[in-house]
Amino acid sequence: MQRKAKRHFFRNTFLTGLLILIPLFVTYILVSFLFNLFSGAGAPFLKALFGILSVDPSGLIESWEPVVNIVLVLTVIFILGLIGANIVGRRIIAAMNALLMRVPIVNTIYGAVKQVVETFQGPGKNFQRVVLLQFPVEGCWMMGLVASERTDHLNLFRSKKMISVFIPTTPNPTSGFLALVSPADVIELNYNVEEAFKFIVSSGIIGKQLAAHKLTPSR
Repeated sequence: MQRKAKRHFFRNTFLTGLLILIPLFVTYILVSFLFNLFSGAGAPFLKALFGILSVDPSGLIESWEPVVNIVLVLTVIFILGLIGANIVGRRIIAAMNALLMRVPIVNTIYGAVKQVVETFQGPGKNFQRVVLLQFPVEGCWMMGLVASERTDHLNLFRSKKMISVFIPTTPNPTSGFLALVSPADVIELNYNVEEAFKFIVSSGIIGKQLAAHKLTPSR
């Protein structure tokens, strides 16, 4: 029993470390790419700057060039952030996305990466809470994310209210099902959205014990 518990501990710890490492690794690759892209831009800039300051550039360019390159990388990232934060910039980015999605092969890779980024960028902003519900048949419980609460104008439920629940698939949470259910038919869990995504991506390996945060009354 103890040996089994140790195996679970090491496996869960390893997977948790992997989930932490992956975004760091992707960030490193992107920053390294930009750094190498600007590797030839630092020297001319420093020569011009030292010329204005009347400083002998011999021996100084090589030592200062990496600093200039990393400043250029940070500047580009910051400028892209400014562009994406306003309406005009978002329209430009949307047009670029549409253009890239029309290029064969590129659209497959870019589309997949974009989906993953949007999935882990948006959950905390878009989903309200984590619930359990019986889907697709009674007796089969699935983890879902409550997206919104609505008035039941179709008179589907006695409570006159309904909630839209996104049910992600595992291990790829970018696809799933959308269910409209009564608030009385779900159990609110002691998970936040980030914890739920870790649980789903790891196929249930990573995650604390499931418990009802708030048990809604039955109909």
